[in-house]
Amino acid sequence: MTTKLTQVVVGKLAEQHDAGTQIYDKDAKGLRLVVGKRSISYKHVGRINDGTNRYVTVMIGRTDEVSLKSARERSAELRLALRRGEDPRVKKVSVPTLEQAMERYLNGRKDLTPNTVDSYRRKMNGPLRSLLKLPADRIDREVVRSLHERLTKKSGPYAANGAMRVLKLLLNDVARTHDLGPNPVSRGVRMNKEKARDWAVGPKEMAELWRRLDEMDHPLRRACWLLMLTTGLRSTNARSVKWEHLEDDGVLFVPRAKSGRSFHLPLPRLVLQELSRVKDLTRPLESPFMFPSSTSKSGHIEQMSRIRSWPYAPHQMRHTYRTHAMEAGVDFQSVTMLMDHANTHVSFNYVTRAHLTGHLRECQERICDRLLSYRGT
Repeated sequence: MTTKLTQVVVGKLAEQHDAGTQIYDKDAKGLRLVVGKRSISYKHVGRINDGTNRYVTVMIGRTDEVSLKSARERSAELRLALRRGEDPRVKKVSVPTLEQAMERYLNGRKDLTPNTVDSYRRKMNGPLRSLLKLPADRIDREVVRSLHERLTKKSGPYAANGAMRVLKLLLNDVARTHDLGPNPVSRGVRMNKEKARDWAVGPKEMAELWRRLDEMDHPLRRACWLLMLTTGLRSTNARSVKWEHLEDDGVLFVPRAKSGRSFHLPLPRLVLQELSRVKDLTRPLESPFMFPSSTSKSGHIEQMSRIRSWPYAPHQMRHTYRTHAMEAGVDFQSVTMLMDHANTHVSFNYVTRAHLTGHLRECQERICDRLLSYRGT
């Protein structure tokens, strides 16, 4: 039934019509009144333009709560929304800001190490700070392109690229649950060329490294540096290792590496001998850590960094280990497992690491012998 509705007519509909009757508004296409047992309600019915050809019914409100004028205005809004292909019944979820995207990402990635989380937060509160309050769908190519150029001039090419990688990661994560366009970092940023860091200590400098290591006054730091040099272990994992992680067969259990994985690492005899002396030295401290510290909050030694008497960085030990492993003739796959590097080759997934302990120990000893050959007498 189609009727030219007025506010007076609407007020008398309950008296004139039975429950279940629908009255169409002549002046507002899609607007209708539905008479119920206790009340009359405004509804809008229309076809949604999303390719499905469906009819959608949306409740506007009861006639004793919404005026005819307001109902017609709302009906017009709904008609436009349906024409755009939007379903008014589906609650719109606001696109998170970059700051919210970061928190959501970190909450879903409990496998990340504290160092990685700290690195992400430093980039958010530093180079990406200007974007924190922007919704992800408002970060476009021009915004990220100009930001990358500014960061390159201000902080250098490596820092600018690092910030863009974190931004790209977060936008990709938001796109998993929201309809975003192509990632603006991929489309709008030309990454700066990065030269691989030639950081390994070469054969000519190895004798000097050994001399400085042997003359180091602090026995626990000396042992920790030795562990990193002869195994390629990352500084965080080396400093925080506990005695309970060292198994009877001389294999060190690393509970959580940078990758988020745990792995077992055979230690060379030289390191095991050094750790035996460290254990005797630290026994009175009754610490669970191999390299304890009574002054640090963590309970183990910190600040493994370059100083005048030791001009080498912790990660430089890892580069040196990898380089000398290659010179010692250890195959790529074995070094990959010893250093806990990711390997995307499908056949690598079929390797059972536990069955290779003997082989990996032999590789470890070969690398250690190569490094020791530069120590002299």
